[in-house]
Amino acid sequence: MKRDSDQGTRELLIEAAKKEFLEKGYNKASLRTICANAGVTTGALYFFFENKADLFAAIVDPPLKGLKEILISHFSDDIKEVSGLESLEDMDMDHSEISDRIVGYIYDNYDSFMLLLTASENTVYENVVDEFVTMLDRSIPPMMAVVKGYTYDKQMSHWMSHISIDAFIHVIKHEKDAGKAKKRLRGILNYLVLGWVQLVLEKK
Repeated sequence: MKRDSDQGTRELLIEAAKKEFLEKGYNKASLRTICANAGVTTGALYFFFENKADLFAAIVDPPLKGLKEILISHFSDDIKEVSGLESLEDMDMDHSEISDRIVGYIYDNYDSFMLLLTASENTVYENVVDEFVTMLDRSIPPMMAVVKGYTYDKQMSHWMSHISIDAFIHVIKHEKDAGKAKKRLRGILNYLVLGWVQLVLEKK
């Protein structure tokens, strides 16, 4: 029973912290206010978390890790698919399924991702966007390398990585409705995939 009680207290603290961080930002967020809103003592907070940074990490790290795993799995599947192609005309340009999966996951954890996008005050997370761009930069070359008869423009690929991440961020920050976000990003991602093929791949 104590384990269930401890877990319940931890979740109360996390939910109260989400609200406080979203309303006041990382620096101005008060641990005392978080504890008061969760109905627990500051001692209870320090039982579960070392400090404010540790509490923030408990909110954003799990969904961030989950999103990375989704992307890694997708890139792995794409490499397998592309490596079996005889020509670019055979490439599946419809990425609606993975777009919906990514958007659905983000909106299931919307508060956490909004905190990540506004966490510049927390230096641990200020480069999270660049981290995803780097992730794309590392994942795209192996995919492009297996397309027969083509090489790729590394600099253009890097720019496309930025454009792709920025597109998702813009929609997520300005569209609160998950269904509308899915619809918009399906079209955007398919457009970007086509651009990637036409702008990044070059015939040998």
